[in-house]
Amino acid sequence: MLGMGADFFIIDKLPNLYLTINSYSAIVGRRPGFITFGTGVGYLQPLFQSPFSIDAGLFVGGGGGGGAQDGGGLITRGHLNLSYTMKHLSVTGGYSRLDFPNGAMGSNNFNVGLTFSSLFRTVRRASHYSMADDSVDQLDKRSSFRVQLTGQNYILFAGNPTFQSMILPRGGEVSLVGIEVDHFFYNKWYAALKLHGAVAGGIDGYMSYLVGVGYEQELGIDRLTFDTQLLAGPSGGGNIASGGGGIVQGSVGIRARLGNTFGVKLAIGQTITPGGQFNGTLLELGLSQNFRFLSTANDHVRTAYRLMTYDRLSEFDFELVNRTYYSSPELVDKNGQPYDRAFNLLGFLISKKIHHHIDLLGASNWAYQGSYGAYAEGLLGLGYQYEWTPSWKFRALVLGGAAGGGGIDLGSGLVFQYGARLVHHINHNWGFTVGAGQMRGVKGNFKPIYTDIGIAYRFGTIQAQ
Repeated sequence: MLGMGADFFIIDKLPNLYLTINSYSAIVGRRPGFITFGTGVGYLQPLFQSPFSIDAGLFVGGGGGGGAQDGGGLITRGHLNLSYTMKHLSVTGGYSRLDFPNGAMGSNNFNVGLTFSSLFRTVRRASHYSMADDSVDQLDKRSSFRVQLTGQNYILFAGNPTFQSMILPRGGEVSLVGIEVDHFFYNKWYAALKLHGAVAGGIDGYMSYLVGVGYEQELGIDRLTFDTQLLAGPSGGGNIASGGGGIVQGSVGIRARLGNTFGVKLAIGQTITPGGQFNGTLLELGLSQNFRFLSTANDHVRTAYRLMTYDRLSEFDFELVNRTYYSSPELVDKNGQPYDRAFNLLGFLISKKIHHHIDLLGASNWAYQGSYGAYAEGLLGLGYQYEWTPSWKFRALVLGGAAGGGGIDLGSGLVFQYGARLVHHINHNWGFTVGAGQMRGVKGNFKPIYTDIGIAYRFGTIQAQ
């Protein structure tokens, strides 16, 4: 299994405590499509003045698939590691224990890994400031990111992309939608994270979770660049014959800038599955926006800064949610069994304010209790928010995307949902949420009502225009 994620040290009074968002997924073996996602907590204790540290933590999430005995999808993983740090790079190794408490799986593991560290500074608007605080420090560090909405269509397959018991999809029938996040770390080089889910072609439940590097080179024509990528990671589900789960994907394309921050990309790529049959050529179309975030050169001093006319404060909200789906037992799933009256999912939602009342939303939900351990969703959408008071706000949401797995009948995998929720902030950063709504597959018979209850964390960054 391959683990990929991020740890956040965001509690000032406990600087060694971190919160984590992570995924553990099969890349070698007999369980393609075995993918999990979740959250957790850990503690990193330096050993005296040495570069060594002890790292202990607990992860809880949802997921499954690959025909594994995952029960309702609940996964737990505890670890105890030794870490050696060299500036911004750490090498880790140690012991971990992974279990599906509601299933029939569990094992002791040895793990090794690499960690890349960087400063993540949150900012907020001060309620009072004096002229002496006009500009205590200069914002001279720039971090460049790009977020892209992507669509992929496989135009040609080499071999049989699905197991023989299925109707084989043809070129042009299989389509995926997803999101990509790029971080430029050295000149024209960037690190890329790309997530996709199937929405057409009869492979609902298929998803991929890829990381890698890209390179972008300006062409002689103004506003055009050449873009190439090499990515790898876990994939599977939807009866796709993806070997042990690991795939490699390379692409080349042209990117055109639209204005100062937006862009559009057209690329052709190739997916290779070692040990599997999911090998094919794809076309990709993407719409992107670039972001440049500012911070001070002094990493250890809190500063006050007056926003310049060419800067702005960008606000984000992150929510960790328990979602409950309520469905009619008169309807049956793909296996001919009545749907559970209710089952639970672990959900994540991140929002970015793009207007005084409008938010851009991204969400993912993973089953952890019930009869659908391999079920997952990836969604994008918009929200409307109205603040009654500085601490209470109402939000209406509409999202769409890809979902599938666990035997739930969603047709092609294309879904949308709508709902509303109340958000109450206890202080500037932390709060809680409650909400309700409905999720509907464009095809299929799964159209449940849902309720949400969760924890919210608000953070901000200074963005250069």
